[in-house]
Amino acid sequence: MPVTKFLARDLSIAIYDGADTDEPEADDSDWLDIGGLNTLSHAPALARADTTTFDSNGFDEHLPASRGLTWTLAGYTLEDVESGERDPGQVAVEDSGKLVGPAGLEYYKVTSPGGNVVIFLASAEVTLAGGGHNDAATWQAVVTATGEPTFIPVESS
Repeated sequence: MPVTKFLARDLSIAIYDGADTDEPEADDSDWLDIGGLNTLSHAPALARADTTTFDSNGFDEHLPASRGLTWTLAGYTLEDVESGERDPGQVAVEDSGKLVGPAGLEYYKVTSPGGNVVIFLASAEVTLAGGGHNDAATWQAVVTATGEPTFIPVESS
C-alpha cells in the first residue's frame, strides 16, 4: 500500500497499568486505551543555547540544548450514569494526575494506524468533567514527558 494521509481519529493513546517499573513493551497486555477522545495534539518543545558571536555577521546562531514532548488529550467524560462506572483509561490518567513525586509518572503509548509507536514516561494534568447547559461533559489531560521517549517504527519488509 502506498504512503498516504490518515485520519487523526485513527491514532490511539494508552496509559500503562502494569506493575512493571521498567519501560513496558509496546505489545504488553497492561496498556489501557484512553477513551472518549476527539482531539489528540502533540506539542514539541526546544530549548536553544545561543552560540551567536561577533563573527556571526548579525545572524543568530544556536545549538539545540534540550527537547520536550507534550500531548494534549481532549474529548468527553465517559461514565455509566446509572452505575458510575468510568472509562478505565480516563480513570488511570486521573489517578496519576493526583500524585506527586515519582509516583506521579506513568508510561504512555501513542500508536499510529500503521503501527508506529512512541512510548514515554510522563506526568498528567487533568481537567475533570465540565461544560455548559447543553454540552456533553468534557474531559482533558495534558501529559508532559520526562526523559527521552522511545520511538518504535514498524519494520519495513
